[in-house]
Amino acid sequence: MPYLEGLELQDQAAREVRGGTIDGVLLAIRHPPVITLGRRTCPGDVFVERWARRAMGVELFHVDRGGGATFHYPGQAVVYPVLNLRRLGLCVPTLLAAIAEAVHELVAGRGALPGYWDPARPGYYIGGAKVASVGLHVAGDVTTHGVALNVASGYDGFGLIAPCRERGLRVTSLCDCLGIAQDPDEIAVELAQGIQRRIPEKAPRYREVDT
Repeated sequence: MPYLEGLELQDQAAREVRGGTIDGVLLAIRHPPVITLGRRTCPGDVFVERWARRAMGVELFHVDRGGGATFHYPGQAVVYPVLNLRRLGLCVPTLLAAIAEAVHELVAGRGALPGYWDPARPGYYIGGAKVASVGLHVAGDVTTHGVALNVASGYDGFGLIAPCRERGLRVTSLCDCLGIAQDPDEIAVELAQGIQRRIPEKAPRYREVDT
């Protein structure tokens, strides 16, 4: 899905969640090559000139999530949790913990080498190389953006940026770690389901009370 369409889909879901139609939705998506710049991106975090980036077919978007620059590509599984934290009895730390646990469960279940979640540099690492990144935005108790897991090759675009404001950061993929091809669509759905299992089944309900 083109990145702009993904943003529009998140906005639509967020409106439904804020309106009370649903308490949340998990969007499992893949994107064409695109660089996104979070609120903490610094000048110089993108190494390529605009004309060269366009010649490569790589789009660029400034977005309202936290963090710095990152790269999306077709072989990457992306999950956007659009959730009402208050109604689901969650907070940002518990949601991040749910995402971290879901990524670890998926990676370990596929037989990859032991990895770890680094809260100081939010993401999942195997052998010191980053395989998953996370960045959220919260407005009116509703989250947007989410987690991206590198599944297949094609992640060379990370070399065009300082990922998460860290120059020289090594990046890898699940396929590289396993030596076996993986289906990004299947991984995206599995990751979304892993996050869903860690969200309370029954959301607490709130109503206005006249006093």
